[in-house]
Amino acid sequence: MFGMIPKTNPKDEKVIEVISAPENVAAFRVAGTVTAEDYDKIIPTIEEKLSEHEEIGILADLTDLEDMTGDALRRDLQYGLSKLGELHRFQRAAVVSEKQWIKAATEMTGALFPQIEARVFPADEKTQALEWVARVQ
Repeated sequence: MFGMIPKTNPKDEKVIEVISAPENVAAFRVAGTVTAEDYDKIIPTIEEKLSEHEEIGILADLTDLEDMTGDALRRDLQYGLSKLGELHRFQRAAVVSEKQWIKAATEMTGALFPQIEARVFPADEKTQALEWVARVQ
C-alpha cells in the first residue's frame, strides 16, 4: 500500500503537445484519446498563426492517437464549419500516422475541401511532413 506507485498504461495517458515548427505552421502531437476540451489548446494555437500569417499549414502527428470522443468530433466539425469562409488560408495539412482510419479521414477531407492540400506521411517521415507543410504560398 504505502510506497507503491500505481501503474498506468501509456495508452491511457493523453498528450496534446504544440510542436516546434516554422512560424507559418501550427503543429501538434496528439496521443491517447482526444476530448472536446483538448481543442482548448489546439484552436488558440491555430488562431494565433492565422492572426500572424495570411496562409498557414497544419501538421498533426497522430502516430499515438488512440481514439476521439463524439464531443471532440463535434468540436472539430464546429471549428471547421466556422472557418469555411477562410479555407483558402489553410494551404496544406500534413498528417503523420500509420492508422488506416486516419488515412481514410484525411483523404475524405481532401476530397471535400480540394483547396486544402492534405497528405498523410508515415511515422518515419515526420521531418519530411514538416518541411512539406511549411512550403505554403
